[in-house]
Amino acid sequence: MSNATYDVVLYGATGYTGKFAAQYLASHPQQPKIAFAGRNEAKIRGVMEQLTNVSAERVQSIGVIQATSEDIESLKRMARSTKVIINMVGPYAKYGGYDVAKAAAEAGIGYVDLTGESSLYKRVADDLHSLAKSTKAVIVPSSGFDSLPFDLTTYLAVQELRKTTGGKADVDYALCGYHIHGSMSGGTIASAVTEAKVADLGFTNAYQLGPTRGTQKAEVVRSRYLPQFKRYGAYTLFTSHNTGIVNRSWGLLQEAHDEHGYGSSFKYIEGYVTGSYIGAWLVSCMMMLFAYLLRHHAWFGEMITKKVPQGTGASMEQQLQGFGNIRTLAVARDGHTKALATFRVKGDPGYLKTAAFISEMGLTLALEKSRLSPLAQAGGVLTSATAGGEVLAERLSRYSEVHILTKDVSTSTDVSQECL
Repeated sequence: MSNATYDVVLYGATGYTGKFAAQYLASHPQQPKIAFAGRNEAKIRGVMEQLTNVSAERVQSIGVIQATSEDIESLKRMARSTKVIINMVGPYAKYGGYDVAKAAAEAGIGYVDLTGESSLYKRVADDLHSLAKSTKAVIVPSSGFDSLPFDLTTYLAVQELRKTTGGKADVDYALCGYHIHGSMSGGTIASAVTEAKVADLGFTNAYQLGPTRGTQKAEVVRSRYLPQFKRYGAYTLFTSHNTGIVNRSWGLLQEAHDEHGYGSSFKYIEGYVTGSYIGAWLVSCMMMLFAYLLRHHAWFGEMITKKVPQGTGASMEQQLQGFGNIRTLAVARDGHTKALATFRVKGDPGYLKTAAFISEMGLTLALEKSRLSPLAQAGGVLTSATAGGEVLAERLSRYSEVHILTKDVSTSTDVSQECL
């Protein structure tokens, strides 16, 4: 909306991760026009008072909007006031994430959120894609650690591979390994518990979120070798959702016959870096047991939500000690042509840095729309890769201290030495 009052409205600024996003947006070097939105105006103003290294003039310029999913008209008013809504209010299925996305789609604006709830994502994609295209709204759920780094590094690795071959090589697979050190907030646990009530947290359909199906089968591999780390990777609860997101990117590009497409036989594979083959196998089994208990035993979900209540999380000191290292290796069908994309951050990737990821995705839509892909110009329920692509990667590098490197590794005898 060219006549919007704000570039970005942060909906849910008072939550645990929302406060990180509020600080990030308020102190952003570009000084975007922003507002904080939520149910309780007093709490919003309390967040504004806690902002650090932000001038009084800047704080005064931040708008305050009262909105709640219990009042659909308030969501529509919020959508009419801005170019982009950043929705931080989760669990998204429980707290009206669909309604916020729908308000954005109807208004023809941008929308981003942090959901890792596949059932909610599927509903948004199935119900709102055509609507968003008709209004040219760009709806990008899962723009945080779920699943931006995985989706974006896959896209960047594939583009590097295609550049190496002059666009002639189809990709056989992208193998993503990730090594992270972080924490778990009450909001994340609440989302997992909510999702477990309506969906199987296991890996049952590699194309559950996509517009079309390919050749990949959903399979749980408990221990997988990751040459970019020279270690073994485990299956985690992220695997199913990340695979769905990456395959949505694949499907959208395939349907559009886009020059950035991955090829008809593309498959996405990932693993969480552990030490040994046995270590990865054990981690995978623990993850599967966790998912089973959440799905089939209500007492387990109640127990863990009591131990880590929603709205709580690690201290700032702990957040700063975190890190994330995501490396995605794209391999062509010839088996020899390879490209590697590395995405490295200092700080907890799930909270402190995820606030930066989602903020930059939102700002990409608000401030860089003319530079984005034809898919983004057309609108729809897209992904961080198909909506943001190289522009998003550029912004993450420039403003968020995300170190991104793409490299042709076709002739490398040890791809682990080619990373940042």
